[in-house]
Amino acid sequence: MSADWAPPTYEVLNRSKKVADFTGWQIGSRALLVSEKARTALLPICDGGVEFLPFATIKGVNLFAMNVIRLVDIIDWNRSDITRDYLVNSVAFQRRETPPPAIFKDPRLTGWTFVTDDFGHAAVANGLTGLRLADPAKNRFRQIIDGTPINEFAGL
Repeated sequence: MSADWAPPTYEVLNRSKKVADFTGWQIGSRALLVSEKARTALLPICDGGVEFLPFATIKGVNLFAMNVIRLVDIIDWNRSDITRDYLVNSVAFQRRETPPPAIFKDPRLTGWTFVTDDFGHAAVANGLTGLRLADPAKNRFRQIIDGTPINEFAGL
């Protein structure tokens, strides 16, 4: 994405709200929008698995598109509940000898970004705002219908 990167046009909504370190907006499910504070805090644990592309400055906060470029073939497709058109109900992971990196995408499900506890702990330790981490093993649609919180990581 960085070779031909040009920030997309955008409109700022909720102008009275403080700019969070992670916004609720994503660039076509390909990149997260993060603050300079989030970029600085997470860069060391991302280990080259992401690229931070300049986006805009809003209310004095420098924002970057955080494009996850590390792909890890980790989904156990036989145990996951994912439809043929990639409607995801729940995800199961393959058993691995080595732990996965802090942030990555699966090559067949690139609309989803996966993170490990290390990523969550770094976010909490640095007081990052606006981030919610869901458990991919749970059916998020069911959680929404039941009114169950989606965020599964304490401290966020």
